[in-house]
Amino acid sequence: MRWWWCKVLVVVAAIGTVQAASRDQWIGRSVYQVVTDRFARSDNSTTASCNTGLGDYCGGSFQGIINKLDYIQELGFDAVWISPVQSQESTRTADLSAYHGYWPNDLYSINSHFGTPDDLRALSTALHARGMYLMLDIVVGDMAWAGNASTVDYSTFNPFNDQKYFHDYKLLSEDPANETCVLDCWMGDNTISLPDLRNEDQEVQQILGTWVSQLVSNYSIDGLRIDSVLNIPPAFFSNFSKSAGVFTMGEGATRDASGYCPLQPSLTGLLNYPLYFILTEAFNTTNGDLNRIVKSIDFIRTQCDDVLALGTFTSNQDVPRFGSYTSDISLARNILTISMLADGIPILYYGEEQHLSGGYNPINREALWLTKYSMNSSSLPLLVQLLNRIRSYASSDGEKYTVAPKSGSDYLSYLSLPIYNSSNILAVRKGFAGNQVVSVVSNLGAKPATKASTKITLGSDGTGFSGGQNVTELLSCKTFVTDSSGNLKVDLSSDGGPRVYYPTESLNRSTNICGDHTQTSITSTSSTSSASSTTSTSAGTSLFSLSWEIRTLMITAALTTSYVCLPLIL
Repeated sequence: MRWWWCKVLVVVAAIGTVQAASRDQWIGRSVYQVVTDRFARSDNSTTASCNTGLGDYCGGSFQGIINKLDYIQELGFDAVWISPVQSQESTRTADLSAYHGYWPNDLYSINSHFGTPDDLRALSTALHARGMYLMLDIVVGDMAWAGNASTVDYSTFNPFNDQKYFHDYKLLSEDPANETCVLDCWMGDNTISLPDLRNEDQEVQQILGTWVSQLVSNYSIDGLRIDSVLNIPPAFFSNFSKSAGVFTMGEGATRDASGYCPLQPSLTGLLNYPLYFILTEAFNTTNGDLNRIVKSIDFIRTQCDDVLALGTFTSNQDVPRFGSYTSDISLARNILTISMLADGIPILYYGEEQHLSGGYNPINREALWLTKYSMNSSSLPLLVQLLNRIRSYASSDGEKYTVAPKSGSDYLSYLSLPIYNSSNILAVRKGFAGNQVVSVVSNLGAKPATKASTKITLGSDGTGFSGGQNVTELLSCKTFVTDSSGNLKVDLSSDGGPRVYYPTESLNRSTNICGDHTQTSITSTSSTSSASSTTSTSAGTSLFSLSWEIRTLMITAALTTSYVCLPLIL
């Protein structure tokens, strides 16, 4: 009966916030990103061919997404990010077709390959009926033309049907280090021209503001992902975001947080590319260095106003899939775990749960239907499902077990605290005592026996666990008992896989994590094989090694977060 009561609350909340989803609502969400043309077909085919190298349309559609929402929800996601929906340059060139959605020529028309305007509304309605959000990818910096710059017919663009709306022609590739050129030059090439809009002009701003306001209203959009924000004047985004009236997530493929983060707060959120590059390099080989992750997170926090609104990810349509670097599922499990349980909004690129292995564009945009949407293709789909459940539980029912003052007790606002780090192993705590999730990840690989350090001890000063406390490892559902000082021994020698620890008694409200956890066998950590003497006090010097008292004050001052009750996935 309690489940049905919760479900009613979801529907009411979704209806009330369809067109005004805020930052506080979005940071509690988990996002599944799809390339609309490659995720699902209207005919439900799981055999239709799709040669990614050819770069043609393969038949994915809005209706196809609707048909497969059960799959997305079974994975535990409560928001879906789809490709740009505007009408595209229709000519197939040596640069392939515009199936991806980033070559618009008419902002007010819907790409007929994906469906009709009514089909897009139906997708929005279907998502909201499930208590899920819709994030729409948009392009606001250029239009597209098949041919070189001298042949562009500006009158064919809608609404920017005159050359006056665009910068003079010069390719960005000719002068990429010039800061003015980064903002004013044309992307694309001589095969596909991308005339660059004068986003600094008031008339262009007004036209785009009117368009995005209508777009959000007409299709009940909850959030926007904005393409190539580093190629648009920063001053553009403040009024544009106000016109949109919903959460905005900017995209800029850069390692430089110092030049990227100042786009906040004009853009509420940003894709966390600076962290993405470090995570990939740390986990795509057993020779990576996890110490760099701590340094990266530390630096990003000094640069970004709101790290909780950053989108964390392991891949997307613009970069190689993680599976293209390694076939080691253990490494994939580790990078997924830290990405999905980190601060910020977790975003999973469709097919990462199937360990698809496409490299650079266009072969990293595979047809997911060829996997038959299997939940048992490897251990990854069920891992993703469980990680989403853990995050959802800790940010809702789990909070009832926190021992911190309620003024600063919410799980999502707690800035993750690295409590152990070496080149091969990283342990991170998120959450106050009683509701703390302690994740241990490594790049040891599936056969870590050859590595010298596979066993560590996590001190109670870092984990917050007390002496003799029952702690459940949520990925295996095994329960351990800390020693008399509250220390927890961790052994990764069997598989090099991630470990996620949580107070056993705080699982009492969970029905979909570890089943009947009260019957789980208990193992004393004192009987574990001898562990490394290194404890949480060796976690290095950074923002994260501040004293617990200072940290508590920092967290108490953090922004508060609103939550949405989510339906249980049984």
